[in-house]
Amino acid sequence: MVTIEAILEQAKGYMPEEDLVLLTKAHAFAEEFYSGKHRLSGRPYLYHALMVTEILATMRLDVPTLCAGLLHGVLKKADDLKETEKTLRTTFGNDVTNIVKGATKITDVQFNSRLAYQAENIRKLLLAMSSDIRVLLVKLADRLHDMQSLQHVAREKQLEFAQETMELYAPLASRLGIDWLKRELEDLSFSYLHPEEYQDLAAKIHTSLADRETYVDEVKALLSQKLTEHGLKRFRVLGRPKHLYSIYKKLVAQNIPFEKVYDKVAFRIIVSSVKECYEALGIIHSLW
Repeated sequence: MVTIEAILEQAKGYMPEEDLVLLTKAHAFAEEFYSGKHRLSGRPYLYHALMVTEILATMRLDVPTLCAGLLHGVLKKADDLKETEKTLRTTFGNDVTNIVKGATKITDVQFNSRLAYQAENIRKLLLAMSSDIRVLLVKLADRLHDMQSLQHVAREKQLEFAQETMELYAPLASRLGIDWLKRELEDLSFSYLHPEEYQDLAAKIHTSLADRETYVDEVKALLSQKLTEHGLKRFRVLGRPKHLYSIYKKLVAQNIPFEKVYDKVAFRIIVSSVKECYEALGIIHSLW
C-alpha cells in the first residue's frame, strides 16, 4: 500500500527536501478531511488520494501539483464549498487551491457517450478551462486510478466510464504528449469495453512478450551502434512492445488474424535537427 513516506522519498529524488514541508502539511489536512470517507471498493478515500499523488510523483511534478493530488477531492466533498476553498487558500496558497478548483470543475463536465462527436469539443473545453496545465495532469492521474479500480462498480457504470476514458481522457493524454498514460488508459478501457477480445489477445500477447522485449533491447542496441558509427552524437533511441489496444485496432481495421500482425513492437529515434532526422532515416533504410 502506498504511503506518504514512500511518496516523499520518491519526491526527494528530484527536488530539495525543504520543498516538501508543504506536501507533509497537505497529507495531514487530507488525512483529517477524508476521515470516514470511503470509495466503492471499501478503501478509505485517502488511499485514492495517495495513489493519485504517487502517479504525479512518478511524473516528477512540482510540490503544488503533488499537494493538489492529495487534496483534489476536498472541494468535491466539502459541506461548505466557499469556506473550504477559503481554508485551502489560507493554508496552501493560490497555486494549490486553483489546481484543486480546476480539477473539480473538470469533474463536473458532463460527457454523453452516445454523442461521441462531442468528444473533440469537450477536449477543447477542458484545455480552455485549464489555464494551468497541472490541472489536467491531476485529472488524468485521478482518472488513471479510477480506471485501475473500476472492477468495484456496476457493469453499466464500467461501460460508461470506460467509453468516456477512451474517447476523452486517452486522447487528451496523447495531446499532452504523455504516451505511456494514453496507452494505459486505452488498455484499461479496452478490457471493459471488449472483455472477451481483451482476454483472448492478452493470452496471445503474453506468450510472446518476453521475446518481444528481448528483440526491442537488441534493436535499440544495434540502432545506437549504427547511429554512432555514422557520426550522430546527440540522439535517443526508444523502443517498446506495442500495447494491446493498438494491436486490436490493427486486427479490426485490416481484418486479419493475430498471427498476421508483424509490427508488435515500435521504435522511436529522437535527434537534434531535421537534417539528422533524414540521416537517421537513411541509416534505417540501409539496415532494413
